[in-house]
Amino acid sequence: MKQCPTCQEEFADKFGFCPVDGTPLTTQVAQPVVAARAADESLVTAPASSSADPASSNGFLYQDGEETVSSQPVHDRGEFHLTFLEDEGLTRRLVREVKAAAHEAELTWPEFKRDPAGFTRRTANASGALVKKFFRQDYAVPAVVTPFVVFLLIGGVWAGVRFRCEFRSLMGRPCPAGSVNPYEDLELVQMIDPENEIPKEQQKPDKGPAGTETGKGGGSKPKQDAAHGGGGGGRQEELPASQGKLPTAQLVPPILTANPKPPAITNPHLPTPVTMQVDPMLIKPDPRDIPYGLPNSTATVPSSGPGTGGGMGTGSGGGMGSGDGTGLGPGRGYNTGGGDAHEGGGGRGGGGGGDVDYNRPFRQNEVTRKAIITYKPEPGFTEDARKNNVTGVVRLRAILHASGSVSDVSVVKGLPDGLTEKAISAARQIRFTPAEKDGHAVSQYIVLEYNFNIY
Repeated sequence: MKQCPTCQEEFADKFGFCPVDGTPLTTQVAQPVVAARAADESLVTAPASSSADPASSNGFLYQDGEETVSSQPVHDRGEFHLTFLEDEGLTRRLVREVKAAAHEAELTWPEFKRDPAGFTRRTANASGALVKKFFRQDYAVPAVVTPFVVFLLIGGVWAGVRFRCEFRSLMGRPCPAGSVNPYEDLELVQMIDPENEIPKEQQKPDKGPAGTETGKGGGSKPKQDAAHGGGGGGRQEELPASQGKLPTAQLVPPILTANPKPPAITNPHLPTPVTMQVDPMLIKPDPRDIPYGLPNSTATVPSSGPGTGGGMGTGSGGGMGSGDGTGLGPGRGYNTGGGDAHEGGGGRGGGGGGDVDYNRPFRQNEVTRKAIITYKPEPGFTEDARKNNVTGVVRLRAILHASGSVSDVSVVKGLPDGLTEKAISAARQIRFTPAEKDGHAVSQYIVLEYNFNIY
């Protein structure tokens, strides 16, 4: 064996340097062995002490005038010392096992510099030995399996909750009501400015031409066009807006808005009229000497309503009604008729809020005047239909467009041998005068029938 003079550790004879600190190792010299004393020698002589008490119990005995020491020490039976068994911690045990494996495999820095390949091989062997030693323990399998099982249980519960609807759909069962979050796919577009109120959804205007006048026009412009817009207001009062007459209509912003309880002004030098920004062609003047208000309200106590910005109603902006602007009724900006502000034309109009889409097709009972067909060509027979003696009726559904063309031709009932195609071709050549609604040329649905007979 060889010994390191620095750390006093012993190593095999094949080592030349200390694996711990690299110090050259020296051959260990055998120490002289001191002969053991005789087994029957039980007393050790010593100078006598005249002051010693032969009967004392301090471990000294007196024999033939000499003081002797007993080979069996006398213990103090009145004092006990507790012994604590301290268990080694998990981290220290792990470090100790790793160090022991490294020591057995000769894993040191000098050995790595001397033989890197052998060092790597011994490292792998030592790691494998540690793993084998671990799995030979009784607790090895439960220690490995238990975390894996816990992970599987937690993952299974999470997947069952997260994808419960997908699992039920695979089994052909519907997802329970309320289990799907309707807001899951919502996306944040922008933050709302707290200083600006969220625009509320506008009410749907009444049917018919916009305004309160008598007529089917849409405003002051010469060409027929629907009016749009609206307005609303109020003065944040608890009571609803009261009944009364509408202010004077004009297409300029109002200076003084409607108020059923106007402040009293003594001797005004320049009276200012109460107005709303609406096309005068759409509002019938009301000369009655009554307070301003909403004609369709049932409230009799004078009030401007819970809206804001002046005027009367539930909206905002200084107008009249539930809209947002200086006009009248549902809508935005000014004027009346709903939607965004737009000045119409075609003369006086009224009877509704202008909620009519004149660009859509109408049924025959919805138009003021039906379309008039001025030319309807015959389709003619095909040679195959004559040979096969095919007769009957082809029924088509089409739209007589406001522009004067026939569109969206669909087959309700057809015939073979090319007769249906002949009927469709003939229908597209029809000439007509478009239908009208409220003075507007509109599109109209129509059903066309073609009889095919052989005489």
